[in-house]
Amino acid sequence: MTRQSKSDRRTFLRATGALSAGALAGLAGCSGGNGGGNGNGGGNGNGDGNGNGGGNGGNGNDGGNGNGGGDLEDELIIFQWTDYWPNGFISSFEEEYDVSVSVSNFASNEEMFNALQAGGTGQYDLIFPSDYMVNVLQDQDMIQPLNLEAIPNFENLSEMFREAPYDPGERRYSAPYQWGTSGIAYNEEMVGDLDVTSWETMWSEEFAGQMSMLDDVRETMGAALKYLGYSLNTTDESEIEEAKELLIEQKELLSTYDSTNFTTNLINEQLSPVHAWSGGAFQAYWETYEEDAGSPINYVIPEEGGVVWVDTAAITAEAEHVNAAHAFINYFLDAEVGAELTNYTYYGSPNEAAEEYILDEILENESIYPPEETMNKLEYIENIGQATTLYDEAWQEIKTA
Repeated sequence: MTRQSKSDRRTFLRATGALSAGALAGLAGCSGGNGGGNGNGGGNGNGDGNGNGGGNGGNGNDGGNGNGGGDLEDELIIFQWTDYWPNGFISSFEEEYDVSVSVSNFASNEEMFNALQAGGTGQYDLIFPSDYMVNVLQDQDMIQPLNLEAIPNFENLSEMFREAPYDPGERRYSAPYQWGTSGIAYNEEMVGDLDVTSWETMWSEEFAGQMSMLDDVRETMGAALKYLGYSLNTTDESEIEEAKELLIEQKELLSTYDSTNFTTNLINEQLSPVHAWSGGAFQAYWETYEEDAGSPINYVIPEEGGVVWVDTAAITAEAEHVNAAHAFINYFLDAEVGAELTNYTYYGSPNEAAEEYILDEILENESIYPPEETMNKLEYIENIGQATTLYDEAWQEIKTA
């Protein structure tokens, strides 16, 4: 029986690319930290997007009541990725704070951005953009700075996330929610006991017709650039050209470019190996897991390195329920609530205080929290300015080759 995959959360074509720095020296200090869940990046709620239906997850009050500094409104409107918290997550907040929460979902940063442009930022209070999108939204005056005094649990974050390179400056516009990586996932039922160490695997004729790359210009160009030994944020025209030619050479070996169904394809033994985001790979792992046999799904970050990303929460510029939005951020930054999230999503948690509540099997999983050597080879996707045009042109040539 075919199983349906969850919606992905990384499909925005980073044509606007918008990160402030790419160095990850601080990330190494987080290895051996936290992570968790079922790997699809979030909860499934009760069908209305609100996550109601059981569970509690802490009181969200490690350091205060976490409101915006004034009276707490009785309503909160959230725009969030599909399936990104466990059952009962929203209802617990509603009960704790006596706030009625409504949740709408999006499947990509592009969809979120376009919705805000079309309908105005006032239609939502709290949104969940990815790292690079924070800069885009800030530049467009679509989000407002956070009142950190109203978010005492912000101190629960590890140092690397309190000083995030994608949200620089004296004022913070976002609070980190979950983080993950990109790499190669494969199903042993299709490829056997495969020894994956390099991006070279995705150019192997042995797997012709059964591989897929992410349908994302910066992710897939980034994989090729890393394979060639270059930065995935290079603006060197000759390096971009070399990566383009490598991907054109690879294309005849691929089944498709896919950012939405790679999890389902892994589970149902339709494609393998695949270029994947870590959470989707772990979702496939748990959906195929059997107590006696384990799972045939594996996830590897190639030795050349790859992408690291962070999903965040931000308050819209025209939010009507600012205090409730601050309270919700403080809620998910509570140590126990943060652990509940990461024990569900199998993405890394930015919440250092949550470690004591996170499952040991997650804390010790190097595919979720890679060792220092690997972390130092990962990069955030940065704003590459005018070079964006070079990437877009290269991508069009690849797709039409």
